[in-house]
Amino acid sequence: MSRPKQLAERARLTQDQIDAASYVGSAEHKVSRWWGGLPRARAGKDGLARRPKKQLTSICDLLADADRAQATEWVRQALRQERFRYYEGDQTYPKHIWHQDESGRYWFGFCINGIAGTYKGWPIDEAEKRATFN
Repeated sequence: MSRPKQLAERARLTQDQIDAASYVGSAEHKVSRWWGGLPRARAGKDGLARRPKKQLTSICDLLADADRAQATEWVRQALRQERFRYYEGDQTYPKHIWHQDESGRYWFGFCINGIAGTYKGWPIDEAEKRATFN
């Protein structure tokens, strides 16, 4: 039987670190123009979205500046409530976070800069949340 990897104890994020974290989004999870410019995913005739090189992708429908502000608050709430998972090699911020919005929808956040605390994210179902965070 193999022993699970042991992660070093981490100090809790400070309020300043939490306040500095933000949602920046990703063109790879957009099929419409968004605050960051043009999308990189395309919806096919079958209704499935693909990224360049035909990889399937989840679509994030957060497109407006107000959506970005709301998602940044979700990132900060997830960090405050410690709804995250660190991995070996993570820097200041955890690689994966999750949030459940007011409608009950789950969101997965992926840290794209572990020093600056910037995240992209997309909707997930409860089974995906459990598989990653439980």
